[in-house]
Amino acid sequence: MTAQLMDKDQIFEALLADYANGLLSRPLEILMETHLAMNPDSARAARMMMQIGGWILENSEPVSMSEGSWQNLLDMIAEEEEESYPAAAHQQQVAEQDNMPGFPRPLADYMPALDSPDGWRRIGLGLQECKLDFGLASGQATIYRIAPGSGVPSHSHDGNEVTLVLAGGFTDENGTYGPGDIAIQASGTEHRPIADDDGECIVFAVNEGSIQLTGPIGRVLNLLVN
Repeated sequence: MTAQLMDKDQIFEALLADYANGLLSRPLEILMETHLAMNPDSARAARMMMQIGGWILENSEPVSMSEGSWQNLLDMIAEEEEESYPAAAHQQQVAEQDNMPGFPRPLADYMPALDSPDGWRRIGLGLQECKLDFGLASGQATIYRIAPGSGVPSHSHDGNEVTLVLAGGFTDENGTYGPGDIAIQASGTEHRPIADDDGECIVFAVNEGSIQLTGPIGRVLNLLVN
């Protein structure tokens, strides 16, 4: 595994841990809640982190642990998860959300309907955006709609970018992503997402810093904007 992929895995694990401990900003919290609603494996991991945190607090006095006791704790939590949160229940939850107009439930209160003329702004050929206002002094939270087969202009980031696929899918230099997947771009990396040909791609992106268009055309546009 490359160092870049390791960095992304570490960022995702840190996001999951910070979510479990209530340390995320509101946009990232909403993004992670939506991801957990769409991804049962991540939801199980988040609940496990919360349970482990509670167990540690209840047993905070220094004690010696026998060999294998940590793994035994993880096994016990996993068994309880299977009993208390069967796959069928999660599938029913997702099915109910799929019947809702617009977006998965954690985002519903923040989003205009897909067929609403309000809130959506065309920013390029086959590309629309809706910026969400969380009252932040820095960073950006944006929903993008990308037409089938269309691409987002090549760009880089001043800070980390976390993107959740809500519908459809896209491919960039680092992989292919579908509904419920999270794509992470570390600060300074460059990519050009291209939507799949079989349907519109809708993503929720949270950027810690600004976005800089790259390439000859992008550099000219940056000069015009800035």
